[in-house]
Amino acid sequence: MKALKALGQNFLIDKTIASEIVALGDLHKGDKVWEIGPGTGILTDDILSWNVQLRAFELDKRLQKYLSEHYQGRFVLESTDILQANWDSLIQQDGYPLKLIANIPYQITSPLLALLEKHSKFFSRIVLMVQKEVAQRLCAQSHSKHYSPLTIRLHLVYDIYSKIQVNKEKFNPVPKVDSTVILLLPRTDKPIIKYPESFNNIIDAAFAHRRKTLANNFIPVLGKEKTKELENLSQINFRQRGEELEEKDFILLSELVSSL
Repeated sequence: MKALKALGQNFLIDKTIASEIVALGDLHKGDKVWEIGPGTGILTDDILSWNVQLRAFELDKRLQKYLSEHYQGRFVLESTDILQANWDSLIQQDGYPLKLIANIPYQITSPLLALLEKHSKFFSRIVLMVQKEVAQRLCAQSHSKHYSPLTIRLHLVYDIYSKIQVNKEKFNPVPKVDSTVILLLPRTDKPIIKYPESFNNIIDAAFAHRRKTLANNFIPVLGKEKTKELENLSQINFRQRGEELEEKDFILLSELVSSL
């Protein structure tokens, strides 16, 4: 079946890799599982072999027809856009904890990750195929060129691991970039963010211009006086760049700036 460019389709064609991806889900009989973009079912076959409760989201009407005929109601097939779906209602229907296993259209990566961040308490395990560059950002540590606001926000709720490197030749049609399968596990030591809005604003400001220092990024937002006061109170050197700070530093700054 020809892939639709408008839906960002690149079908995985290597069954060995598909099996390795599903194995990362650590599935057991009766698990509640979501799959996004099942396509022709290369992951779906392995997922269903574990006798799980599966809900799959597929937008392509051609594939909806194929999946309905081929699997004969063995799982719940949703024609809803996962980004537009009522997650709270679906989670209530399925129960939780949920597991998510998916080779997603890469164009939905950022908004999907935002939804997974918001609903993190309902997921026990997430296995995603993403672009290699995105995986590098998500798995990055401070002092890395890949360290970003996305990294920091996701790491508040998940431990993220790079698991499988997938060459672009394993897809049809062949995409322009290689891919990586990542594993997200809920953090057991989630930090308390007292001022979420302040936390997000501080992160965005710190990375507004990656090559600029914290001082030069904060001054347009806070002004010179408050920026200097924040530096003194935090005892963080604002001649550093955002990528040099750790999670605890951003949390401290968000709490201090809220009191200025």
